[in-house]
Amino acid sequence: MNQTHKIIVSLCCFLLFSINISSQNSRGYFQSYQDIIEMIDNPSDDHVMVVAHRGDWRNAPENSIKAVLNCIEMGVEIVEIDIRITKDNQLVVIHDLTLDRTTTGTGKVKDKTLEEIKELSLKNGANGITAHKVPTLKEMMLAVKDKSILLNLDKAWEYLPQTVSILKETGTLKQCIFKGNDPYEVMIKKHGNLLKQVNYMPMVWPADYNIYKAEDELIKDPVKYTNDYIEQLNPLAFEVIYSDEESSIFDAISKIKEHKISVWVNTLWGKLCAFHQDDVAVENPDKHYGWVIDHGANIIQTDRPQFLINYLKSKNLRNANSKSKIPLLIGNLEDSTNKEIMVVAHRGDWRNAPENSLQAIKSCIDMGVDMVEIDVRETKDGKLVLMHDEILDRTTNGQGLVSNWTLDSLKTLHLLDGLGVKTPNKIPTLEEALRLCKGKILVNLDKSYSIFDKCFEIAKKTETLNQIVIKGNKTKKEVEAEFGQFLDEVYFMPIVKLNNPNAEHIIEEYLESEVPIAFEFTVPQDTISLIKKFKDIRDKGAGVWVNSLWPQHNGGHDDEKALLNPEIYNWFIDANVDMIQTDRPALLLQYLRARGLHQ
Repeated sequence: MNQTHKIIVSLCCFLLFSINISSQNSRGYFQSYQDIIEMIDNPSDDHVMVVAHRGDWRNAPENSIKAVLNCIEMGVEIVEIDIRITKDNQLVVIHDLTLDRTTTGTGKVKDKTLEEIKELSLKNGANGITAHKVPTLKEMMLAVKDKSILLNLDKAWEYLPQTVSILKETGTLKQCIFKGNDPYEVMIKKHGNLLKQVNYMPMVWPADYNIYKAEDELIKDPVKYTNDYIEQLNPLAFEVIYSDEESSIFDAISKIKEHKISVWVNTLWGKLCAFHQDDVAVENPDKHYGWVIDHGANIIQTDRPQFLINYLKSKNLRNANSKSKIPLLIGNLEDSTNKEIMVVAHRGDWRNAPENSLQAIKSCIDMGVDMVEIDVRETKDGKLVLMHDEILDRTTNGQGLVSNWTLDSLKTLHLLDGLGVKTPNKIPTLEEALRLCKGKILVNLDKSYSIFDKCFEIAKKTETLNQIVIKGNKTKKEVEAEFGQFLDEVYFMPIVKLNNPNAEHIIEEYLESEVPIAFEFTVPQDTISLIKKFKDIRDKGAGVWVNSLWPQHNGGHDDEKALLNPEIYNWFIDANVDMIQTDRPALLLQYLRARGLHQ
């Protein structure tokens, strides 16, 4: 935010985890492989990335083109594949040194020509013969070129120059990740400038780790090993291995996280991840995948990619693009000359999900709403939850004051939809809501004035301070006196009525001392003369916000009338309004987009 004080003047009257998620197509998290690299390079706490070990091998032969393409459909970000060389020096995609386990052939890969290998068929995980063939590296890269997937090329270092040559030929060099465990000085001596041409990920494990017996002596000091790479190469990520929960490797992980570098953990088998592997995680994902995430992982390589994606979705940990939208939204908020009109959804998309629910918020994010208005209440044990009313009766299957219930007891209740029907949705905490909103949508915290110190700490914890808008019925001097310590980090909206005799004075007071980001106006009658000043206010650098919720907010130009005739919304446009809070966000967005006034 550019202003010293981020103040908006408001002039107004006032899923439990389920396998069913697997039926949803997950594409759309990333539009390109470049976006995936950007996410790895700038990790987000609310999006854990998934690596499929040898592709979707439960539904197609491992290391087959089909196994990789399945992963794109699933929403996987990275697929690990293995490279071997044939007798006639052709690179093929296969894991084992021999053909016996995964093909209809026998013998070593290196003893067969490519033509001989192409006569074979791949087997599936149940040893059944399929129609799929062993792909060459070139065939694999052409199959995924420019698609939203990265490939981790395992076992490629022995053939690095040839591999890089194929990747350059196919235009896919930056679509691949290489990894190794040599210290930096050894790697640079071996590979020189090639190391800096590729996306490289060092592997690090404790000095006493003994699975990779031929190589483990090379990492004598994991922290120094990590520091050397950070200082000399600034790698894309680190693959971290640990065999127990008390491993000394967590010192290195702390160093990696301190530099905001991604941490890749394998849950393939026990000794890679302190025995929080896939096969036990399917029985208790919180205990195992949750533990790995809590201990630093933001990339997980798995043999159960669909199950892991489903789990991450259930925990709101599949929220890509979270860093890219907020600068645009803030830019629109602060630019009063922007021709686009911002849309604020009142209590979320409450016509299609319970008001103030995570589902209602997510629906707003998905439809492209700019800001969601949510209400905050405090529980008996001092926790902050989303709830409009002081009592539970209207919106839940509980009764009584929110303040008389503890958070644990509230979590036993279910939210009701707009028709009063019980839903599976639970009352969310403010922290849960902000984690969902992080990076994707601005948030107006209503009813937060008296508890804003607690709201502030939660927003700080979730790194969402720059997305927060609060409001209160205060003068400018009162705002500065009571909220001065917060105003450099959040937007504040004092509440004032437009038909207040002092309304014009309040506006001028703000404009004269420091031009605010916007004014929120309530217009009881559309004949009020101050409406004519909206353009002047915007010309001076402040936006204009008006609610379309009820007739008394907008001179009778409300959502219900717009439902019958969307041209009702044209009144806001003619009045030079650039921010509208609505109870019908989908309808308003449709109208504005048709007019070229919203992306």
